[in-house]
Amino acid sequence: MNRLIYVALMLFGLLASDIHAQQHTGTLPFKVGEELTYDMYFRYGLINTKAGVSILKTEETVYADQMAYKFSLCGKSSGAVKAFFSVADTLSSYMGKDLRPLAYTKDAHENSDHTIERATYQYPSTGVVELRGKRIKNGELKFDTLQVSDVPIYDMISVIYYARTYDFASMKKGDKLSIAYFTGRRMENMDIQYRGIETVKANDGREYYCIKLVMILNEKAFENGSEAMTVYISNDQNKVPIRIDSKLKLGSTRIIIKEYKGVG
Repeated sequence: MNRLIYVALMLFGLLASDIHAQQHTGTLPFKVGEELTYDMYFRYGLINTKAGVSILKTEETVYADQMAYKFSLCGKSSGAVKAFFSVADTLSSYMGKDLRPLAYTKDAHENSDHTIERATYQYPSTGVVELRGKRIKNGELKFDTLQVSDVPIYDMISVIYYARTYDFASMKKGDKLSIAYFTGRRMENMDIQYRGIETVKANDGREYYCIKLVMILNEKAFENGSEAMTVYISNDQNKVPIRIDSKLKLGSTRIIIKEYKGVG
């Protein structure tokens, strides 16, 4: 259960496609003021219960003397799950108007544990990214690392928004792409396979035509490396994440949109 919220958060980070090669052009599919609210569910054996709520927000701010976007995801447990696992987490990413990541923060309260994580991006020369990451848990330093890469590095939040700029219409059913992303002190790998278009009913009572993506992850929290996650995003100009189904070693989760505003 201590991974439940992070499935809901990684949920979107796993939307990414071939972002190493893609350059952002044209109109953004999101705008300042967008707010997406999701219900989270957990299933294990005969247990099938609502586990909490997650909210994604888009704001405009100033970071390091430049205009930037601030993307925040807040997750809270509720219902029966909260009785034995209480969570109140906030993750935020700052990105320049060119969608280059600038910083990432996490403030997580999970039962009696409190974790603070900070990461900053530097671009010292063309094609080089330096990522400094630090984590403190219950007042104790867990790591302080510096990673250098010749490909873009995205965290679990910034990759959501960059990925939404991708033109999925260029993909054919069965196409598979790979990316690397940053989580904690490590770089992880994932493959994304395009599975076509399906209709999905959401918790707002509407049905959406969705792009279906299957995620293959090298992440020990998941049941296996085959089809660990299935992600559905709206097949329209907004590319809103509608539903995410995940398999864990213990049970499975479903995250589905409940309401939204500031879209389109």
